[in-house]
Amino acid sequence: GGCFVIPYQDEITLDGKVIQNWERMNDISRDIANTATATATAASSSTSTRNRNSHGDETAINTNQYEYVKYFKPIGVTCTTDFRIRENIISSIKRKGYQPRHRVYPIGRLDKETSGLIIITSDGRLVNAALRGEKKQPKVYKVMVDGRLSERDLQQLRDGIVIKTVAQRDGKISPPLIAKTKECKVEKIGPCSCQMTLVEGRNRQIRKMMDALGYNVIRLQRVEFMGIYLGTTEISKGLEKPGDWAVLDEHEMQLVREVIQSSSSSA
Repeated sequence: GGCFVIPYQDEITLDGKVIQNWERMNDISRDIANTATATATAASSSTSTRNRNSHGDETAINTNQYEYVKYFKPIGVTCTTDFRIRENIISSIKRKGYQPRHRVYPIGRLDKETSGLIIITSDGRLVNAALRGEKKQPKVYKVMVDGRLSERDLQQLRDGIVIKTVAQRDGKISPPLIAKTKECKVEKIGPCSCQMTLVEGRNRQIRKMMDALGYNVIRLQRVEFMGIYLGTTEISKGLEKPGDWAVLDEHEMQLVREVIQSSSSSA
């Protein structure tokens, strides 16, 4: 599998990181790039008729060549594609029977102690569309702590709390960020539990927010991402237990296409 990319126009990502100057690495000059652009334009024109739906509208997002699955990540699994780490997420889902045809990777991360929904795909567009820019997709978590949640603390969670986080990518650690978290939706669902909807994704954010209020997180589970649910809904079948996985159904794939399309439209 593969896809056509245009030098000096398209971005290439690896594990979610944009590769700078990939054209030079492959000894591609701008003259060659111009030829590639002309070829891509001609190919686009020849297939434009096929890329229309029944209403005659453009359906620019083609997902047929990629893989998309949802996975109920168990506690103890690390969201990395590094096979040197024994309990990496790719090895974990392969042991459960998923055999990807292409190189796949998780969309975002859940920390090792967190369980729940994560999307695994070979489509690099979805990484950028769901996690970056103005169109970041909401993530919904169920949280249980070791004390009774007061309304005052719930409101503080909604308004934002100053925490310190350190971002790490590809083995590189960024300077610490000390800042207030963005406003978020918080619903109380039990004396010691709540549901939180986040758009930003700082490292161990919920755990640090709760720690700032004097709570320890006992259980943390992601139950929704991009409108795709961990559990069963009226439209889609859910995942019942940790380790379960399923190829995204047509309804869920439509949500994927909408996310990519929305990101492309705002670029």
